[in-house]
Amino acid sequence: MTRFTDEILSSTSAGLVSTFFGHPLDTIKIHLQTQKHTSRSSYFQSIHLARKLGASHLFRGIGPPMTNQIIMNSVMFSVFRSVKESIDGSNFLDQNSSAALAGLISGFATACISTPVDWIKIQAQLNTKASNSFDIFRDLINKNGSHSIPIVFRGHSANLAREGVFTMVYLGLYDRISSSVKSSKKEDDLSTSEIICISSFTGAFAWLCNYPFDTVKTIMQGKGLSLGASLRYIWGEGGFKSLFRGVSASTGRAVLVTSSRMVVYEKTMTLLQDV
Repeated sequence: MTRFTDEILSSTSAGLVSTFFGHPLDTIKIHLQTQKHTSRSSYFQSIHLARKLGASHLFRGIGPPMTNQIIMNSVMFSVFRSVKESIDGSNFLDQNSSAALAGLISGFATACISTPVDWIKIQAQLNTKASNSFDIFRDLINKNGSHSIPIVFRGHSANLAREGVFTMVYLGLYDRISSSVKSSKKEDDLSTSEIICISSFTGAFAWLCNYPFDTVKTIMQGKGLSLGASLRYIWGEGGFKSLFRGVSASTGRAVLVTSSRMVVYEKTMTLLQDV
């Protein structure tokens, strides 16, 4: 098989596994970000929401992100690799800068896919009446017709920043750290434990960096507000710290998702290249 085929199969596998593990925690995150301010810690709120919503609701809206991750992971990994190889081949930037720029461009590319899918997902996660994501999409088309496009792309500006920052830090740092580890070991592959450690660190750090943008995007898409109105709403709910509401519980999700994604991706790539 070609490198491109290997990339697609590995990315698809990584997206399916990470979405299955991460979606229930993402549902809790969405509720934490959109609900009114409370003095209870995000950990206890998460436990309360999990019990209140139940397993079926925690997985509500998983269809679009599951499909999305198949496409988005393929775009994320392939764009990152292609851009970085192009920059490295031109000697335009050093290795660290090329990894960061490749991650940023990769994030911008994935944002164009994730914005409309996230809009549908968030409606499904917050809507207790709609049975599934398809019902929400059908109702949107029936009510708005061609005007549905700007609706599903609401929050795109915040999502460009969110995906760009996340992928720049996540893949950029992972590339540099993993290359350093391989060089020190004088080996071409990482062990499973090394992949988990590196991707958990880079994933958690990337999530902390992009979380304020994620909160703004969630408010814009969940409450139908403009960028300015969303910022005023968030500020009115507790000021700057409201941008990080639910971040502790959500960072746990980020570690789970980013580490499982990278382990599956790396191991599948190694397996396919050995065939």
